[in-house]
Amino acid sequence: MHRLLGVLVMTLGLVFAQALAARTLTSCSAVEQTGYVITNIQEQSSSCGGRSRYTFTELAGESLLESCSSKVPSGWVNSGIRTYNGRGECGNASPTTAKTIWQISNTYGQTKLVSCLQGGLPAGWVITQRTSYAGSGDCGQAGSSMKTRYEVQSTAGQTRMSVCSGSTVPAGWAVASTSSSSRCGSGSGNLWQIINNAAPALVDLHRYGNAKTAEKVYVTRRDDSAMAASGYSYETIAAKVPGKAVFGTTALHRYYNKSRADSLYSIQRDDAAQSKAGYAYKGVAAYVYTAKVPGSTPLYRYWNPTNKRHLYLIEHYPSGLYGYKLKGSEGYLYKP
Repeated sequence: MHRLLGVLVMTLGLVFAQALAARTLTSCSAVEQTGYVITNIQEQSSSCGGRSRYTFTELAGESLLESCSSKVPSGWVNSGIRTYNGRGECGNASPTTAKTIWQISNTYGQTKLVSCLQGGLPAGWVITQRTSYAGSGDCGQAGSSMKTRYEVQSTAGQTRMSVCSGSTVPAGWAVASTSSSSRCGSGSGNLWQIINNAAPALVDLHRYGNAKTAEKVYVTRRDDSAMAASGYSYETIAAKVPGKAVFGTTALHRYYNKSRADSLYSIQRDDAAQSKAGYAYKGVAAYVYTAKVPGSTPLYRYWNPTNKRHLYLIEHYPSGLYGYKLKGSEGYLYKP
């Protein structure tokens, strides 16, 4: 478990603690806490009067967790199952029954994962391979019957896919044809060809520059006259992006620091934090994918510590360029 930091605060029987990589809380009740999952059970805890003490870990910001509950949170998949005897993270196993731990994976920012369940996948996710096994495997130990492991994939940015029967066909998609394949197990017609009838049109992401301040502004609507009136000159088409919010995308937010004359773009909206840094929220500049979909490329973020300016490019310069240092990326889009 994560090392706890800070001061424990007791409120309504719950103890909240800030962890290095996740926020946790403990309770003497197993009642579910919204946005959290149980990741540890300490039986016969003195702090709970001899009853079990439960540790809940917040889902926010986490990509992979081990849970003591079989319930899969929205937007997550059950990607692994393991059992243990004796003492463990989820309490003590009985002499005859092993304890189970469920590994769950966050689909945000992902394109492919393993699932131990056929049903209950997040919207927009489909099964691309079905494998049965005996003995031990990702999804636990097989008993008298075989265990099944599913390879699942996001439909974000896709136009045509081969998926296994039993997949939930996303809105806007349709089954174009069926065939049979061993990759989807046994049975006739177990492989579907699905097509996206609602693929979004791509639009240009234009870049304007201010010669006096060195600021760069990115917009999807080109208006040279209006931008010139504000001191900006047209430079180029920086990239192409979906023309609207679609599955697998998120907003690319724009913040502006008036004193520095600098625009900051981020897929994470945090007005409070940006305000402390002097940046005011200006709206959504575009929509970008949260994961690398076919044909996409990262939008790289650069920072110049000398002139205090941001620059965003699809070109990757690990060592930086012209005083700008590479700081990370903000989603995925397409080359112009």
